[in-house]
Amino acid sequence: MHADLPRLYFEIDAFNLHTHAIRRHMISYFVWLNLHLPFIMSFVLAASALSKLVIAHDCPDADPTTLSETSRLSSNADLTSGLRWYYCAGLGIALACMGGISAAHEHKEIKGQRIYKRHRLTIRFAVAIIITLLPLATHLDSLQLIATTTGLLVCVLLVDLYGSTCTHDPFWKDKRGCKYSAACRLRKKDVEEVARTGAVVDLRELARENQGEKGLFNFH
Repeated sequence: MHADLPRLYFEIDAFNLHTHAIRRHMISYFVWLNLHLPFIMSFVLAASALSKLVIAHDCPDADPTTLSETSRLSSNADLTSGLRWYYCAGLGIALACMGGISAAHEHKEIKGQRIYKRHRLTIRFAVAIIITLLPLATHLDSLQLIATTTGLLVCVLLVDLYGSTCTHDPFWKDKRGCKYSAACRLRKKDVEEVARTGAVVDLRELARENQGEKGLFNFH
């Protein structure tokens, strides 16, 4: 099943969480609790439909003889309307439920965030509607249907990943070393030794043991 949904649920929506829906309010708790049942049911429904889509031989280059005997008996040359709706509506409803669950939480508003949560959730709900209505495009075969839904879910994931970062921070890995500046009455030799070894020390105790020296130390 699509790995984008678990990543959205467990990583993206849980990131930068200020107040969980259970602790936020009685209404948010009620919404959070009751959205999980349709979320799980629609997710299972879409997964069951997907198990039929992956063995269908409705594509021009699909060869049913390459399937095992058990799968060959379940393989269909044409996709039924019900199978399309089970798969797409299941995914769409699951994505919409995830948006509602995320909205029930209170997230921190980070200054300089590329895309705020309310805008990202609007995009998520819009994609959920598009996925739900995909069965209306009856010309799509099983491969095109799976590819389209996967592409839309990947777009939602990328929007959330990009939007949750800040404009003043690099999106990719920062190659600059960490820098720390401090003004203290310590011997530079002792401070450099602590920074190099990564040991945990009490600076006040270290200052009492040594007379120290004045200066501004920069460590990279």
